[in-house]
Amino acid sequence: MRTKWVEEAVQNLSQEELHNLFKNEPREFKDNDEEFKFLARQIVMKELKPVRNAIMRNRFLSINAQYVQMLRSFPKWYDLKKVGVTEAEWDNHVDKVVNGLKEHQLTMVDTTAYLYLYDLITGKKGDRSMRYAFIDEIQDYNAFQLAYIRFNFPRAKFTLLGDLNQSIYANETSDTLLAELSTMFDPEKTEVVQLSKSYRSTQQITDFTKEILVKGEAIESFNRAGELPTVSINSRHQGMVEAVIEQLHRDRQDHETSAIIGRSYAECEQIADELKAAGEQVTLIRTENQRLVEGTIVVPSFLAKGLEFDSVIVWNTSAKIYQTNRDEQLLYTICSRAMHRLLIVAENDLSPLITKIPENLYIKKLNNLKYNTKSLK
Repeated sequence: MRTKWVEEAVQNLSQEELHNLFKNEPREFKDNDEEFKFLARQIVMKELKPVRNAIMRNRFLSINAQYVQMLRSFPKWYDLKKVGVTEAEWDNHVDKVVNGLKEHQLTMVDTTAYLYLYDLITGKKGDRSMRYAFIDEIQDYNAFQLAYIRFNFPRAKFTLLGDLNQSIYANETSDTLLAELSTMFDPEKTEVVQLSKSYRSTQQITDFTKEILVKGEAIESFNRAGELPTVSINSRHQGMVEAVIEQLHRDRQDHETSAIIGRSYAECEQIADELKAAGEQVTLIRTENQRLVEGTIVVPSFLAKGLEFDSVIVWNTSAKIYQTNRDEQLLYTICSRAMHRLLIVAENDLSPLITKIPENLYIKKLNNLKYNTKSLK
């Protein structure tokens, strides 16, 4: 308070500046020294206000640098071999994170760890006023994301809903998820309710789709009869298009809602263009806001979750598109959008996720002709 610049600032105060410093404060002091301390304090607080604001807003903290430093030091205190990752692979991941941060981008997987580190550094303790939290589609969250939500609402009671068979994490099962959740919530205060009966699809479609899964939950089909799913294998690309058009004509005659679901947006864009060129009226779904448009839609798999249609056409389930068991939950999710009809089209080699299904559970067509195994004996 007695530094030279403060003393000079007090001595050089104008009447207007004095008035602004006193504001509504009393102007009676025991002596000149007490008055000086008051004015000096006001001046110092005014001058350091930008610094205080910067501190309160963590302007001196580079969370980007802190996060990268944490990632680089990670192999020093955790054995990457436990998760099957080499140091070279980890270093490559860190480099990608650094490049992403330079472009102001961060993956969803990294975002949770990034925010958690920021909260720990800045001393945040979460929202303790929140009493209830409801989370749907928990199969789309990884364990760290759920733990971070739990950290943010430490006093809330949680209701978690989801279908593990539709998990976007290939190694996630009900057993692994429950084991992970038991580290976040007291098992003695946790109630687990498993619902296994599917009411969306006909019995034939449910019996077919559940065979796609290897380690999925046991699914009980609802006793509602319908036609068998159809698997159409074609030797040329145009054969798939023709099979789709034939199904769309049939759906329109029966007033059934139709959706063509492809794995990627690029695939959907291609089939939409081909169908329009053939005279079909279809809408390509690009965003979630479009998902409820009327008429036949073409939708990529990542936008199809949560939707249902009378008739679903699964575009190009060739072996090169759906290759391994890591794709089973994705393919199951796509097929289970169908309520009454399910058509699966493929070019040349059919995905092993489909070929493993017993043939009595579907109608098989080759080049749009019904395939009868008895005629070959």
